[in-house]
Amino acid sequence: MVKAYVLIKTVNGVENEVLRQILELSVTEEAHLTFGLYDIIAEVKGRDMETLVEIITMKIRPIEGITDTQSLMAIDAEIDMSSTSLAS
Repeated sequence: MVKAYVLIKTVNGVENEVLRQILELSVTEEAHLTFGLYDIIAEVKGRDMETLVEIITMKIRPIEGITDTQSLMAIDAEIDMSSTSLAS
C-alpha cells in the first residue's frame, strides 16, 4: 500500500460537504478541516502509485466545490542518513 496526503482548497462555505464526500471514499484513511492556505487535508491509500494518481484525479479532484489540490506522496521507507553529510 502507498499513501498520500492531499491538501484541498474549496469554495467558501462548502468545506463540510466536501469533507463529507471525501470521508465517504473507501480509500480515505482520515480527513480533517484545516485553517490556513488549504481547507482540508485527506490521507488516502492505494495499491500502488498509479492507483493513487487515479484516485486523486478521478475521485477527489472532480468533487464539486474543490478549486485546487496539492498531493504529497508519503515515503514510508527507512532512510539511512548515516552515510550523508547531514548525519554529522
